[in-house]
Amino acid sequence: MTARDGILLTGATGQLGRYLLREVLAWGHSVAVLVRDEHTTAVERVRELHNDISDSLGRRLPTPTVVSGNLRAAGLGLGTADTNWLSQHCGNVVHAAASVSFRSTADGEPWETNTEGTRRLLELCGKLGIQDFHHISTAFVCGEHPEPVFETEHSSDQVFRNEYERSKHAAEALVREQRSIRATIYRPSVIVGDSQTGYTQTYQGIYRFLELADRLAQSEKGVRKRMLPLRLPFTGDEQRNLVPVDWVAQAIVRLMCQTGSTGATYHLTTPNPTTVRDITEVAIAELDLEGVVLAGSAPSDAGELERAFLDGLREYWPYLGSDPAFDCRNTQTALPRFPTPRVDRHAVRKLIRFAIRNRWGRNPRSGRASGSIDCAHYIEQFFPDALSRSVLASVPIDATLGFVISGSGGGRWTCKLSGGKVVVIERISSLLPDVEFRLDVQTFAAIITGKETPQVAFFRRRIEIIGNIERGLKLAMLFNQFVREFPYDAASRQEPRHASTSPM
Repeated sequence: MTARDGILLTGATGQLGRYLLREVLAWGHSVAVLVRDEHTTAVERVRELHNDISDSLGRRLPTPTVVSGNLRAAGLGLGTADTNWLSQHCGNVVHAAASVSFRSTADGEPWETNTEGTRRLLELCGKLGIQDFHHISTAFVCGEHPEPVFETEHSSDQVFRNEYERSKHAAEALVREQRSIRATIYRPSVIVGDSQTGYTQTYQGIYRFLELADRLAQSEKGVRKRMLPLRLPFTGDEQRNLVPVDWVAQAIVRLMCQTGSTGATYHLTTPNPTTVRDITEVAIAELDLEGVVLAGSAPSDAGELERAFLDGLREYWPYLGSDPAFDCRNTQTALPRFPTPRVDRHAVRKLIRFAIRNRWGRNPRSGRASGSIDCAHYIEQFFPDALSRSVLASVPIDATLGFVISGSGGGRWTCKLSGGKVVVIERISSLLPDVEFRLDVQTFAAIITGKETPQVAFFRRRIEIIGNIERGLKLAMLFNQFVREFPYDAASRQEPRHASTSPM
């Protein structure tokens, strides 16, 4: 191994990145990982990650070198010492870091990471003389290009479905334009969990559909099946190009290490897609659902739960049809003995069972203090008083609600409404709530100050609704109307003086 045989890996803490790190370390490569400091230092995060991937293989892997940096910063935020070290030890870059945001955000994503971050990384490669650049793109840079989509396709006249596709396409263009490097581009399709264990740490794509169905399903005492009256806008024949994360990582590392395979573009896709019917029928069985049907199109008379389901997945509407047919002859030619494992019904069952055990990725909250919201004052004093003056006081609401708010300043409350007024509020109560809302202090603060709606918080998995979910969503809509009429001023513990007297 020469002095510059090392690999600089970005995105190591992501879903695909952790598997890439495991593979390159297992192959004996010297690896440096670019990781930003967050709530814990980069070194601490990588130490935990290294322990996890070593445990998954059942043997201790070599320790990677940690380089603290950020793709969003000029010069990646690297100091002189780190830059000098990389120039002496790394001759290859594997760029796996990405933002999966479909829409532009206030902080500039997904462009800041996907496009500008790639530009900054390419500039570093030019400065350090790194010549081999392995870029993880996506098969969906094709946008709405007519199929089949070939690995040689680099067109820029297609219509993109969202900012994610557009930003990743722009990043590919930057990589291709850089003449001082040898670029190898990998385009995986929809990455799902581990083919052996079902493990995943991210819940995007089909997981969003499955998780939302699980949350919206209604349970009845003594009845095993859970009712979910849902007419899905699919025929069942639509095809989903799903690839397991472990196979994607192994394919990339094999291509990296194989003589003569660099410098090309590879579709890491499957020639045998999964049908929506297979996914739906397995999900119905695993989630104990009843009432879900494949209707072919969105119903014009959608009920509350159907509307909640479709609205919660609005960003995926452009993908309701079949995924494109991706030509993958470069991959098949280079890896003839390493075919894509098909995500069949058995594999889908494994993915769903892991997700259920993992509670769809919802880990216990840390309970960090918000430092600005007194939940007790809001629930016990502000809310009853303001509601009595609200236009909602004329709405005959009769319900018993439970609130479980975790974190400093939170607690548990039961609130009984009758005739649009609060008649009982208790911290310790014998009353059984019709609907219980579970959230943390930060989410509660965002909602009552009008920074986030309860519906959005629910779809983003920051609120759990226990009990009658359909009724809970209706009450959440009414509460959002109340907040717009009486937004809470955390500093003065009252509504702003300019609060409107009627709902917007």
